[in-house]
Amino acid sequence: MNYIGRFIITVMTLGTLCLPIHAQQPAFPLPDIPESITTTEECLEYLLMHYWEQYDFDDTSPANQLAGEQGFVNFIDIMPTADSLLCARSMGLYVEQALATSERITRFDQLADHYLANRLSPVRNDIVYAHLLRQSVGFYSKPEHKKKHAAQLQRTRFMLENVEKNQVGTVAADFKFTDNDGHSRRLSKIQSPFILIMLYDPDCYECILTEQHMETQPVLKNPDIKIVRVLPSQVKRSYYVTATPSFYVLDSNRMVLLKDVTYEQAIQYLTINKI
Repeated sequence: MNYIGRFIITVMTLGTLCLPIHAQQPAFPLPDIPESITTTEECLEYLLMHYWEQYDFDDTSPANQLAGEQGFVNFIDIMPTADSLLCARSMGLYVEQALATSERITRFDQLADHYLANRLSPVRNDIVYAHLLRQSVGFYSKPEHKKKHAAQLQRTRFMLENVEKNQVGTVAADFKFTDNDGHSRRLSKIQSPFILIMLYDPDCYECILTEQHMETQPVLKNPDIKIVRVLPSQVKRSYYVTATPSFYVLDSNRMVLLKDVTYEQAIQYLTINKI
């Protein structure tokens, strides 16, 4: 393996670990990058396109499952460094193998839910998740799979529709809301360096505690941060909420900076980036 190949794999493997390290844990079988590949771009493409070739999806031993889990984590974490076309192609290859049997589908769903759907995951990335869901929809839609996997197809389409809403880096969907003075306003009319959207349920105990904490949070006293409270039911067609309370952070142009995050994640971001 050439120097560039070793460098990329070293950075990927050592820099993105988020699983406990166990004694004698087997390493994920990474592909051996040919010496003829001499550029970082070529190395990345080869790595992603051959990433799963040496992994045995049918080996259900705990050790192999753990190695596969670590491989999945590193795979989705390096994905953002590639362009959209390469992401789609490599994810398609993964999906073809990961969904080949019912047993694999169960494992596939567990990994996707834990690392890409979970807002507490350190490698959560909705753009990568959308690639995974699109390729899964394509797989389940094939004539030979459509009838057998009708439920998975419906669920995956639903998840894709929601994951694609208000992705980070896009302009947030506009909506009407009632401010603290009882006036009807629109999100698009707010002029502020930062906008913090709180989607909450008035009957949610966690929401009540969070609102109480927000009243004493120093960073939220900054006049450059405008807080907008709205019920999920009022924006369910354009905003995806996995739990309440849920927070979105927008910039002055209503560009999404953080999507569907916890209160702690939102406060940390605003504390670091406040003007």
